Amino acid sequence: MRSETLMPQGVSDDMAVPHQRIKVHIRCRKCGETFILRGVRDPKGHIETGFKRCLCDNEEDFDVEPLH
Repeated sequence: MRSETLMPQGVSDDMAVPHQRIKVHIRCRKCGETFILRGVRDPKGHIETGFKRCLCDNEEDFDVEPLH
């Protein structure tokens, strides 16, 4: 099981708010399909969305960016 995690740029670990919900834009580099998901930020600043696989069965090659 694999999910995307992101570390926000310019935010240190002590500044990250635990359990903050954030929208994430995921784009598959294979087929171009896009997904907008909501995730939860952990105390270290990583975002857990639960996203595992694209519709084209791609599990590794994605562009992932948080939406503000």
